[in-house]
Formats: sequence, structure tokens, C-alpha cells
Amino acid sequence: MLCADKDGVRKFDHIYTKPWGEILNRKTELEEITHTGGKVNFNIKIDADGRIAYNVGLTHSRPTPAALFAVYAIPQGVAVHDIKMGGIGTPWNPPPLPDCFPVFISSDSTGMFGHQCPSCNGYWRAGLGGKICPYCAFTADEYYHFLTDAQQRYVRQYCEVLSNALASGQSGEHIIDMDSVAEAAGKDCEKPAFYYAEERQQNLFTCNACGKVNDVLGTYAYCSSCGTRNDLQELEKNIQQIRDRINAGGPYETCVKETVAIFDSFAGHYAKQLLTRVPLTPARKAWIEKSHFHNIGTVSEMFRKVFDIDVLSSIDSEDVSFGTLMFHRRHVYEHKGGEADEKYITDSGDSVRLKQALRETKETAHRTANFITKIATNLHKGFHEIFPPLEEPIKQYEQRKYKR
Repeated sequence: MLCADKDGVRKFDHIYTKPWGEILNRKTELEEITHTGGKVNFNIKIDADGRIAYNVGLTHSRPTPAALFAVYAIPQGVAVHDIKMGGIGTPWNPPPLPDCFPVFISSDSTGMFGHQCPSCNGYWRAGLGGKICPYCAFTADEYYHFLTDAQQRYVRQYCEVLSNALASGQSGEHIIDMDSVAEAAGKDCEKPAFYYAEERQQNLFTCNACGKVNDVLGTYAYCSSCGTRNDLQELEKNIQQIRDRINAGGPYETCVKETVAIFDSFAGHYAKQLLTRVPLTPARKAWIEKSHFHNIGTVSEMFRKVFDIDVLSSIDSEDVSFGTLMFHRRHVYEHKGGEADEKYITDSGDSVRLKQALRETKETAHRTANFITKIATNLHKGFHEIFPPLEEPIKQYEQRKYKR
């Protein structure tokens, strides 16, 4: 049980918690996730002189993961500030306005929270700690800015119940039963007044930089805790799957084609973010908007001249020449059935004959994967030199790893 009195002095007894489990990875995307449940108890007390006091208690006994955070809300039901809940005995930060209520907001049944961006309206799930929209990178200094529409309705109803309890002028307990909310999820029945649920998204990933879990729509996004983009770790995951196929015998030509194609879309994602977030002249903006990313020379020139990002940094000339050839070959595999045409021979300088079927080996396929990983890493690093991730979550993660 967790309690808070009127002045924000907390009393901790016990709250049931569990870590996230791997079961998350086996669930169907875009399905409703139940609330973790629990009960919120408002205990109203009136002393002999007629003075009113109250405390708020939260209990949880369902066999599901549970987490919570708290906000200050004005009696009208609008959240105005985060409550920084430290360790046992640590006082809360004071409310920003008089007469604020402490409002506890519990997680879904996986221990995660829904978030909604006030800028782009995007929805995602994450644990505590995130203050960055994974879609548009909008950043706020308080969690309450990312409350979902459903959570905001809950805050209003919570404050209404507490306000009515205080206005009744009578001692007693008033309970918000979130267990009934959890039990109603997914059922065709009348939902409780406080009903809300979260929604599983499409890519549940753990940020390689800070270790935080995010669940986002689509595949590519910023980490909502540190702001690191996940494109590189997704690319590395895909490259490893291709390497496994290479080691299993190919076909090597298909592996090369798909490896280069991965960078094509990868570069497009970063270009889109840079186009959105960096002020550009009309000419440079048009250059990027019209660009394709299947020619390494064009890609390198554009990122270097417009954003000072060198995707070929620290790559020797021999590897650059090889990588350039593989970009040309990708076009042949993709559009010419793997047979060399005049344009390929002219553009690439390859010594093959006209109409000759191009061939790859295990070595050239792996070398292509190495090259793509290097230029992708350079682009990722260059992007985050312009938009640095938050240092504190990354530092804390590194410290936790060191202690292990």
C-alpha cells in the first residue's frame, strides 16, 4: 500500500511490482492492454473542531506487473506538475499551486505507461523516465505533458471524486476501484466510469544507448528516454539476419541486394528527420527532397555539403571503391535480373561483359555488410552530433552495466 496525506508526506507500506517479461514480445500488435488494476482510497477525517484532513492510499494485489507515477492536479482536474517520488521518508517536491491534489497514475498490466505527444499527437508506451516524443522529438521537462487523453480523463474523474468527498463534510472512505477497470478490458460490457486501457504498438525495443524500453508505432523512432534513434540498432539486427543467410549459403546476390537496400531506406529516415528539424535554404531543401539514396557518391556528397556529415569517414579508398561497386550491382540485381547492361559497365567501370550475369561470393557478401554497417554508423553518429542524446539516462545505464 502507498499513502499520501494532504501535505504530500508519504507513508509506504507495500506495492506489488514485477519487471517486464519476455511475454511482451509474443503478443499481437495494436491490441488493447488491460490496466494493472488496484484500488485508490481517499480517507476523509474531520476533527472535533471541524477541520478536514485526508490521505490517499493505493493498494494493488493483482498478479500482474505494476508501476506508478504521480502528478499534482488542481481541483478542476488538470495536471500541473510532476510529483518526484524519492525513497522512503523523502518528502515530495511542493505543489506549484495551492490546494493541488496528488494523483496516482498506475501502469498497464505489463508495467508500462501510455504516452501521447502534445505536438504531433503520436501515441506510444514506455516505462517511467521518458520526456521525448519518439516520433517528432518534441521534448518536455515534465512527464505530465505526455498524459494521454484517457489519462487526462482519469485525472479529472479522480479529482472530482476527491473534491466531492471533501465537500460532503463527513468522515469516511471513498474508493476508486481500478480492479473493475482491469476486469472490463476486452469485454463487450458497460465499462466503469474510470475505464481506460493502453494499446500495444508495433515495435517493442530496448534502447541500446540507455537500456529503456519503448513500444512505438512503426519500426523507427527516437528513444523516449534519451533521444537516441533506433535506426542503427534495427539495421544491425537486419544485417545479422542477412549474415546468417550468407553463412547458410546465400543466395549471395540476393543478400548483397538486400544489404544495400537496407541502407537506402536507412539514409532516407535520417534525411527526413534532418529535413524536418534543421532550417535549410529552399535550394538545399529541394535537393534533399528530390534525392535518392541508392548511389553512394550522391549520398556522401549530399550529407557532407548540407549537414557536414561524412558517411565515408575512416573508410579506406579500397573499401569505398568496393562499396560503390556494390551499390551499382544492387541496381542490376533489382532491375536488370542480375545481368550487366551498358549503363552498369559504364557507371561502375566493372570489367564484366555485356549481359554477363553478375556473381557474388560469401566473402563479397560479408564485405558488403561490413561496408553498409560502417557508413550507417557514420551517418548515425553525425546525426547525433547535430542532435545529441540526453547524457544522464545513458550515463546511468553505463553505471548499472558496470556494477553488474
